[in-house]
Amino acid sequence: MKTNKWTSLLALGMFIGVLLACNASTANISSLKISTDEEGKNVTKNFKPGDKVYAVATISNNPGKVQAKFRVVYDNVADQKAGDLVQGAEKTLDIDGSRPAIFWVTLPPRGFGNGRYKVEVSMLNEKGEQKDQKTETFEVSGY
Repeated sequence: MKTNKWTSLLALGMFIGVLLACNASTANISSLKISTDEEGKNVTKNFKPGDKVYAVATISNNPGKVQAKFRVVYDNVADQKAGDLVQGAEKTLDIDGSRPAIFWVTLPPRGFGNGRYKVEVSMLNEKGEQKDQKTETFEVSGY
């Protein structure tokens, strides 16, 4: 019976060692909300000129450091190609542990296009490898 316990403990120890050696992480983007506030409490999909658009990505199960890369791209906007980056609407944030990553953009009072936009958030590990990605859309009207 003692031999079985020691064998089981040894096997468990080796398994944990292999997991750590492989840098097995379950870090992920558990949610992405488009909101009018940085806490992500006032979730909405509709914005107008002058509004601040918040993208709140919740990074979960993160034992170390990751990067959250935010981009706003055109999705369905007149005279714009879907997937093209909105000028100046990207940012990469360093995230330690599990917590929200918050990005925002203020819509200008004029000169912007009505239509649908997409927020893309990619989570990168310390080696720069993409480990997760989420997208959400929002609508802009009033221009």
